[in-house]
Amino acid sequence: MRVPSFERFRKFSQLAAFFVCGMVVGAAAFNGLYHAAYSEVLQKNYELMAQIEDYRDQIQRLESDLGKESVIHSMIVFVGVPEGKPDIDVVTEKELKTRIKKDLASFRGRKIYDIGKDASFAEKLFENKIYTGIGNSDYAVRIKTILLADGVLQVWVEARVHLQP
Repeated sequence: MRVPSFERFRKFSQLAAFFVCGMVVGAAAFNGLYHAAYSEVLQKNYELMAQIEDYRDQIQRLESDLGKESVIHSMIVFVGVPEGKPDIDVVTEKELKTRIKKDLASFRGRKIYDIGKDASFAEKLFENKIYTGIGNSDYAVRIKTILLADGVLQVWVEARVHLQP
């Protein structure tokens, strides 16, 4: 029995190899796009869950302070980074906001007119406060601005990575 010459199958082999390589490249491109979209959806979901948690907390506080008129009802924290430093990722920012709100929780329910003497105390409290165990690093936090309007305490803080000595 004779073995047929490979020359007859060369064109078919080239087309098959080209087709298989195209499938591999297409699968890699699809996988990359899929993971990028999935990562974006997870990040958005994380942000929305944090927002829902904040709204639930605000509703609970507003219900408890219903009879009181001139008190701090809610708190909003804005986290920034010093100029020239890399931005903080969403998960780290959310954790910092949660810890800062927990530290400033004593301001809720206080009268608006007493915030003047308490603001300097808060600034000293957060002068170089270090939050440990967030991700793989520690963060030093400093209050930049405190604003109180309509029962909402707004706090702007500056966070930077704290380097261990």
